[in-house]
Amino acid sequence: MRIIWTKFSEISLLEIVDYIEVDFGILVAEKYYQVVLETVEAIEINPELFPIYQNQTETRKAVINKKTILYYKIAENNIMLLAFYDVRKGAHKI
Repeated sequence: MRIIWTKFSEISLLEIVDYIEVDFGILVAEKYYQVVLETVEAIEINPELFPIYQNQTETRKAVINKKTILYYKIAENNIMLLAFYDVRKGAHKI
């Protein structure tokens, strides 16, 4: 399967990485980014690795760490990365 990064997933990830870099430094931001890439690679190998979060849309929820969630869905032969969510930002609806 092929990974497709939506524009929103790219933007939401960059916002989180920028926040981490400003508050915790570049080394922490780079380590965080590496963990994200490892998670995406694991999803590419096993798309059903994480549970379905919304049954109607078959959106899946991958907990990357205790503060970050990745929402994605499987569509045909693609894995669509929909959004990264930082739980420090409050309630979420996707």
